[in-house]
Amino acid sequence: MSKERRTKKVYIAGKIGEDILSDSTRKKFAEAEAWLKAKGYKVFNPTQSGLGIMAENYAKACGTNFYEEILLLDIMQLKRCDIICLLPDWHESPGALAEFFFAKAIDKKIKQITMFENKIVDWI
Repeated sequence: MSKERRTKKVYIAGKIGEDILSDSTRKKFAEAEAWLKAKGYKVFNPTQSGLGIMAENYAKACGTNFYEEILLLDIMQLKRCDIICLLPDWHESPGALAEFFFAKAIDKKIKQITMFENKIVDWI
């Protein structure tokens, strides 16, 4: 594995859509994170970012809602990544759609996870 590949940072995008993250949501993001790390990538996992408190505070201070603030914070993290990795359900999420179009607009590499029998097999 080349040194250049190990330094690439990947942003995971997929359906979350919950005020309180469910175990199944955490699990699908964690599985993608582990798979990507095993391939030598650095990973930004939005379900493990710790940005929720900041988004909540911004929303209270600015009179906006949590969703708007967390999406903006996540997009700032996406900007710092080299690649966006789309989970299979990404198209069902307004937030992941926004992340996809932002990544496309700023010419990020876009890859999508492929699954077989509930296991990640590749990304294309």
